[in-house]
Amino acid sequence: MLKTRRKWPVFDTASPLQRSRGEEAVTATIHAHRNAFPRREPGESGTGWIDALCPDFSAHSFLRRSSETCPLLGRMGWALDRVAAGALSVPYRKKIQPHLSDTTLQEYIDYHAFYAQRRFLDDPGSAFEQPPIGHSVVERASRRRSWDPKTATLASIDFYSPFQTLDPRFRDEYAALEPNDRVESRAWFHRDGPRPVVIFLHGFSAPDYRINKMWFSAQRFYDAGLDVVFMNLPLHGGRMPSSAAFHGTAIIQPSLWRLSEACAQGVMDLRILIRHLVSRGAPKVGIMGYSWGGFHASMLACLEPRVDFIVSVAPVVSIADLVMSWPTRSFFEESIDEPAMMIRELRKILAPFTPLSHALGIPKDRVFLVASGNDGIIPAVHTEALWEHFGRPEVYWSCGGHILYFDKARVTDRALRFVRNLEVVS
Repeated sequence: MLKTRRKWPVFDTASPLQRSRGEEAVTATIHAHRNAFPRREPGESGTGWIDALCPDFSAHSFLRRSSETCPLLGRMGWALDRVAAGALSVPYRKKIQPHLSDTTLQEYIDYHAFYAQRRFLDDPGSAFEQPPIGHSVVERASRRRSWDPKTATLASIDFYSPFQTLDPRFRDEYAALEPNDRVESRAWFHRDGPRPVVIFLHGFSAPDYRINKMWFSAQRFYDAGLDVVFMNLPLHGGRMPSSAAFHGTAIIQPSLWRLSEACAQGVMDLRILIRHLVSRGAPKVGIMGYSWGGFHASMLACLEPRVDFIVSVAPVVSIADLVMSWPTRSFFEESIDEPAMMIRELRKILAPFTPLSHALGIPKDRVFLVASGNDGIIPAVHTEALWEHFGRPEVYWSCGGHILYFDKARVTDRALRFVRNLEVVS
């Protein structure tokens, strides 16, 4: 079949988003992008966003490279992100493109028909099963590391994930990705009894505890009176299969089923961890996630009633649109005919696995969003869409890109102030 490459429309974004960032500025940007972010009543879910977002939802926002508050650092952050995105896309070309070259759009849709069923489009929450009651969780003392607080009681919280793939076709293959079935978490508990807990969720390919302790400024949250827990998401850290090149790469396939299933498993595993923390006496449990972890934090804010607050940093909200905004976009455009239709079909396949399909399950004043207008990996428009969908909660616009936040200390200050204002800690 003859493959034709179609140029996607790029809208005029010559005027950068004013990063003084009042609601009016963000709203104006939304209109300029010709996107319509449907607002919903509490408790209402749906997939109207599939047709409401413009075809190049993510791609054009890469044109906004400057920021009023830090133009030079913003450009540096954006440039670093684009180099990283390009480098990470190189190994995927050999892995993905040969498979797509022999695939028509209809064949690709048919292969993923299970995930685009009407029942998932009408009720996206049905894609997420509740974990079994009484699932065994083992908590035991852990050996102190150099990066652990000296005053904390250290523990590992481990359990076997009971997750089985939604699509029965892939259960054996997914189960073979050992040791992904073993969930591991590391906890810093105060010695004077249960405290409110914050769960830190790492970004894609970044599960190292030492790095995440520094990135999240975890010591400051512990010193503020919170118990701290780090959890590795599916196919990361000690859950990485031996066949994977590095953490998270086992998720990336020409087909999307591993991506969908890893999202569903991450939600189930987090529900088990939260339930354990509540059972051991935690009065409140919140989640702070970055990037891939920010996505999971946003999903849990919709699906898990035991979550008391979230801090979602640079979250992706539509994985389908992210695929089409990275250099991986060219793989689809060059390989599969009718690229203009491709994005809508990708959205349908991944519809349950985005917070845009689910109603916010906690009050919006318990949501705090953080993002950068110069993000070259997950464009700022993702945060703008989530902000609109969640009823316009508090949002802080940072200086830098995706990999580097040059005002990270201020991000931590704002996040801690948010937690204190909720009276989670004094």
